Amino acid sequence: MPHMQTKKEKKPIKTSLPIQNHFIGKLKEVMPQGIGLAEEIADMLDVSIDSAYRRIRGETELTIEEVFKLAKKHGISVDEIFSNESGAVTFTYTKLTDSVNNFEKYLNGILGRLIALNKFEARKIYYVAEEIPMFYSFFSKKLTEFKLFYWQRSVLNVSEYQQQKFEYGFVPKKLTDIAHQCFTEYLSIPSVEIWTAETVLTGLRQIKFYFDSGIVKQEQALELLAEYRSMIDLVKTNAENGRKNISDKNETYQMYNSEVVLGTNCIYVLMGDSRFSNISFNSMNSLTSNNPEFCEETEHWIRNLEKKSTLISGVSEKQRYQFFSSMYKSIDAVVEKIRAS
Repeated sequence: MPHMQTKKEKKPIKTSLPIQNHFIGKLKEVMPQGIGLAEEIADMLDVSIDSAYRRIRGETELTIEEVFKLAKKHGISVDEIFSNESGAVTFTYTKLTDSVNNFEKYLNGILGRLIALNKFEARKIYYVAEEIPMFYSFFSKKLTEFKLFYWQRSVLNVSEYQQQKFEYGFVPKKLTDIAHQCFTEYLSIPSVEIWTAETVLTGLRQIKFYFDSGIVKQEQALELLAEYRSMIDLVKTNAENGRKNISDKNETYQMYNSEVVLGTNCIYVLMGDSRFSNISFNSMNSLTSNNPEFCEETEHWIRNLEKKSTLISGVSEKQRYQFFSSMYKSIDAVVEKIRAS
């Protein structure tokens, strides 16, 4: 009998890849509508569509380098992949040193995250505001220039700003344009904001401090305070309408007044099926995590704050009037002090 050649046995398909399957599941959650998962994997990893599908089905193992590329682009943390077994939480942040380039990268990073968020139909921002939410600081050109100048001079210690008095036009236009785009994108995202009576004070103190230090002229300080008042007018209008834009068909804005001292700025983001917590540090920067347990605790904290706070948007006319009257009085008090100097 001649020797019969047997067919080469096929290797069994690998389907028992729980960590990879978990990662693919997380990747699906953060993919914006209209972007195919296989197409994104193929593009990012420079592989064929067929190879991408094999990775999705678990027939081909993702390498650690491939996981890194995909996780980095889509903001998936190691905690999301391996879970939080030890109680440790991984955070991401943008490095900010005394560099204008790093500051531009920081602003572009904020803008990029807002644009990505706006691609999701199911999206929402919860903003616990110890001070005025940073996006409102970019409400107008003058207010934006002041805020960016203040951060770079007094927080980041950028060398070009240290001996510089405040002047309109000194901050590069590309920075003010990026910042104002952030404000525009924020207006398109349904939000819940929790303020206190002291939330308005930090920005006012910054203007007054620069005036007292001779960095801002009297005329500039009064202009900035007028812009500040106009910004508060916008927030008040949004609270009255329960909408960020008058054209919004549904309620897109809720505002609460908290009697509890907040102690920090915190942004909690819902993006499709994903959750992100952003905790402030170093005055203006933030630590970001999508660790499930940490986000669950953040959401629990915010829900408790809501319960202990007074809703002042929508029909709460009396409470809203009292709250904003207090803010306007704070602005007027600083205006009078500067005029009297």
